[in-house]
Amino acid sequence: MWCRSMRFLNKFCNNKFHKIFFNLFVIIFIFNFLNASHNTSRYFPFLERPAEYVNKRKSHVSPSLFYIKADTAFSRGGGNAGIPELYGKYDLRDVIASLEKVKGAGFTNPIEEERGPGDAWLNKSIRFRVNGKIKSRGFLFNYEQCFRASGNFLHWKGLSLGTSFPLMHVNTSDNFYFLEKDSDNALKNLRSGELDQLNRIRRKTNEELDVQGGDWTKSGVGDVDLHAGLNFNWGHKWLMRSIDLNFRLGTTIPTGVNSYIDYPSSVSFMGNGHWTLYFDVLPEFELKQDWKIGLLLGAMYQFNNTRTLRIPVYQEPAIFSALIANVKIDPGYTIKFSPYFIAENLTDGIDFQLRYTYLRHSNDKWIDTRSDPAIKSYLNQEVGTTMWEGKDLTEEDISNNIAAKENLTRWRMHYISLELVYDSKEAGNNWILDPKIFLTFDYQFSGNGSCKTHQLTLGVQAHF
Repeated sequence: MWCRSMRFLNKFCNNKFHKIFFNLFVIIFIFNFLNASHNTSRYFPFLERPAEYVNKRKSHVSPSLFYIKADTAFSRGGGNAGIPELYGKYDLRDVIASLEKVKGAGFTNPIEEERGPGDAWLNKSIRFRVNGKIKSRGFLFNYEQCFRASGNFLHWKGLSLGTSFPLMHVNTSDNFYFLEKDSDNALKNLRSGELDQLNRIRRKTNEELDVQGGDWTKSGVGDVDLHAGLNFNWGHKWLMRSIDLNFRLGTTIPTGVNSYIDYPSSVSFMGNGHWTLYFDVLPEFELKQDWKIGLLLGAMYQFNNTRTLRIPVYQEPAIFSALIANVKIDPGYTIKFSPYFIAENLTDGIDFQLRYTYLRHSNDKWIDTRSDPAIKSYLNQEVGTTMWEGKDLTEEDISNNIAAKENLTRWRMHYISLELVYDSKEAGNNWILDPKIFLTFDYQFSGNGSCKTHQLTLGVQAHF
């Protein structure tokens, strides 16, 4: 039966039309089976190294160790913010209003409980800064298998298949700081005892939310990246010493840890539970011996995903909302632009690379999937609803709040990456697998709506 199948396949492919059809089928099959995607996290970007693309048709494996740290974030609209504040500003009035709507008549306002009914603090804006920290260390594995598929109907010299994934240990924390200048006048010039009381009220409010403060620690695997690549190279073209043109198509499988709704400081390891498709193009030009420039261009698309999350009732940050529901998230697109310069063999096999990376993610769309919710979220609030004494919602209030929440899901990052590489082959060493040892520092110098994350990576790229 196997022989008959092979004879049929050869006969089928001898026809020119059938040959074209079969080639297209194989391309579609491989690229859909190995759809590869990159990370779209505003916490852990894991920037791609051009050396993982420009493989000169040599297979390689690149294990590496990394350390990631972030102490602050770039706020939407400019300036700095606490990392949890990427979901919005913490106002005690908004959080208490959320609890009142969700828990109903059985809930007692913590301000009223501490200070009595009719107190001047009730229904007043009470702002807190929520600072956060993220630390992560782990192991990143990259593997690229180059091969030549040829025969009567295939002739691809530059085809490669690969995978990558991180193993991560993540620790996050948060803390609160009262912002007197941004709060109502009734909260000005508080005495030490009143400030202690205010913090006690804030802690009591968070306890009513069933959220945990302080440290969150988690270890696990990140999203698994599978991809297919095509490499073309030419020597001495267009006044260049060499030209490499690389294409990559892939998908990320959402195997990573997601954020926890009971820990506001927690963060998703990578794609937040979304499958992702990406397509990258990387041309690299060797201007003269050991001098190269390149440009990595990419686009990423994430599929819808439904998760049980905290969703705002009105203005409170999602991570500090009392309302928990199934939320469908339709992510925005992500694009990247990354030019770079490489100076090779500066001395005894030492290479240097300077790279700039721009990442941009468009608005995510949140959808409240409940058909007839008894407790309204910010997405389906009704005109005339009283959020707190003296505040009845208008149509403008509702639409402006929806737009503001959606705007918080956008982000931009600007990175400068410095990399040193020791090329054992260029240094004249006859080491097995011709290893290249690299040290990379990714520094985020600007951003908007993103965590200010820096990453140090030490690894080796071995060829075979």
